Amino acid sequence: MTSKQTITVLGAGAMGSRLAINYAAAGHPVTVWNRTADRANTLAQNHDVTAQESLHEALSQADIVVSMLADDDAATSVWLDPMLGSLAALKPDAVWIESSTLTTTTVKKLFDAATTAGVDFLEAPVVGTLPQVESGSLFYLLGGGPELCERMQPVIDVNAGAVKRMGTPGSAAVMKLAINGLLAIQVAAYAEIVGLLDQSDLDTGESIELLAKLPITAPKIGGVLTKFAERSFEPNFPVRLVAKDLDYLGRLAEGFNAANPVGEVTADLYKQAIAAGLGELDISGIASVYLAD
Repeated sequence: MTSKQTITVLGAGAMGSRLAINYAAAGHPVTVWNRTADRANTLAQNHDVTAQESLHEALSQADIVVSMLADDDAATSVWLDPMLGSLAALKPDAVWIESSTLTTTTVKKLFDAATTAGVDFLEAPVVGTLPQVESGSLFYLLGGGPELCERMQPVIDVNAGAVKRMGTPGSAAVMKLAINGLLAIQVAAYAEIVGLLDQSDLDTGESIELLAKLPITAPKIGGVLTKFAERSFEPNFPVRLVAKDLDYLGRLAEGFNAANPVGEVTADLYKQAIAAGLGELDISGIASVYLAD
């Protein structure tokens, strides 16, 4: 594979836009499409990428399409709406890399549609948020055949710090939802405990500093605790998307007939945060429910 593969990125949100910037910096001609055209246009004005308002045109010129959309509904509407004819717009030898966080059901539906259309499909959700994508150190979870994974490795490596092939399409979604669920549960638990400490006679800042240093506290949670202390909740992973992923995790558990009581309680907490107007805050913003102003 040469370094000049033409890449179209679908989705110019926080993650998609940065993927596109990194691909362009690596020498790939990059086109960006977004359902809200203003986002793609702004990105093109400030970086070496091209904005395309026509989805058909954005797809028809691509060697590789990287999809980074918000949820099942967005991915399904973009790819499977018969009026848009997205799959039919792809070149015969194009590769579709699906990096959105979706349910396994939707991933398999997209894979089946791609297979029917004769399009190579690689499931590739990522673990990490803005710091990781900006430094090109995302952890990729791949669902696809070994040959396709190997062929797409140079493209994946542009944004990857590590890569793990999980199995067939749908398998990566299982692990991605499990990881996001575990993160959401930990953040909610620490927020609750910090809220309790905030009501005590202990110094909240010192308490948070101690929690961050404990061997039981993962490095990622240490960063979250810093956000608690600073009351800094600029979004890397917004609460509304956390709630979406916990909903998807619940569906996954139900499909497996697996117990999910902690996940269900945690999902309710994030839904309550959204109802309180906190949906656009970072996942760490769940602490706003517990901390005094």
